[in-house]
Amino acid sequence: MKIRLVKSLKGGEMLAEPVITEEKQTLISKGTILKPEYIDLIAFLGIDTVCIEDPFQVYEKPHYFISREKIEQYIKYVQKILENHIYQGKDTLERIKPLAESMTEDLLMADERMVIDLEERDSDLYEHTIMVTILTGMVGRKLRLAEEKIGSMVLGSLLHDLGLRYITVPYTNCDMESRSSSELFEYRKHTILAYSALEGEEWLDKCSKNMILSHHEKRDGTGFPLRQRSREIECNILQVCDTLDCFISGIECRRCSIQQALEYLVETAEIRFDGALVKILQKMVARYPVGTRVKLNTGETGVVLEQSKDSIRPILGVLDGRDCLMKKRYELEWDKSISILQVED
Repeated sequence: MKIRLVKSLKGGEMLAEPVITEEKQTLISKGTILKPEYIDLIAFLGIDTVCIEDPFQVYEKPHYFISREKIEQYIKYVQKILENHIYQGKDTLERIKPLAESMTEDLLMADERMVIDLEERDSDLYEHTIMVTILTGMVGRKLRLAEEKIGSMVLGSLLHDLGLRYITVPYTNCDMESRSSSELFEYRKHTILAYSALEGEEWLDKCSKNMILSHHEKRDGTGFPLRQRSREIECNILQVCDTLDCFISGIECRRCSIQQALEYLVETAEIRFDGALVKILQKMVARYPVGTRVKLNTGETGVVLEQSKDSIRPILGVLDGRDCLMKKRYELEWDKSISILQVED
């Protein structure tokens, strides 16, 4: 399954998820083959993206630090805890500690040399929470931080967006800065609301609490809520990892591609973010996730099938004129004469 911009659709794609209106009514069912008139209708209704089936999925081998099956389990677990917290009281939050311990153990055992696939996707607060936690923990490992510190970082990351459950302002796939001043004020309270709710909790250490309060601060003092130029490494790591995943999931901003998100981090490194941390993410996260169609310097079109140990030079399959996968393969890590010119989608 892939998220595609409606304006990039050519017709003939199969929907992997139904197209749903703002009123939660199904407009076009899952499994429908998109015709040009369907695409025109979707665009007319102001729908920017749709989920389509990936025709090459059977040949693709995405890389994850934690298996996709475990990630799905963790998403359900954190969702249950945070939703119970809203309805049953803050004492339920301590139940997140076993999850943090399990994730920390998984991350300490993961292959830190791996380049992982991280794709743009639908806005889901709980998936965002888990993905940010994985990124934060692995950056901590690459920096050789102590296991105890990584454990605190994992716990802080799992709770960093708790405050979004306390606000009523929409925050998915929208430009928050274009909101009214009252809505923007309400949105920006979410870090303080979460910190205040957890400040007196003795099971949560200072490192985790600081991360929750400061994950929207920036190196140049343009962040919120306190416009601090935070120097705590755990806060800096969460800031850059959260920003990357917010961009590709549409949490608290407009969703964009992984290429655009990485370019933004590079452009603002040493201004808003720690440049060394940005470089770690660049090497850790694939610029071209599996399933990405690319134009090559040979004039051919390729599709990414697997990552190598170089985040910008994956393993490609070549497509023929009918968009069918050929037996021809390029391993760009070793074949330096072949290069990617642009993403085709």
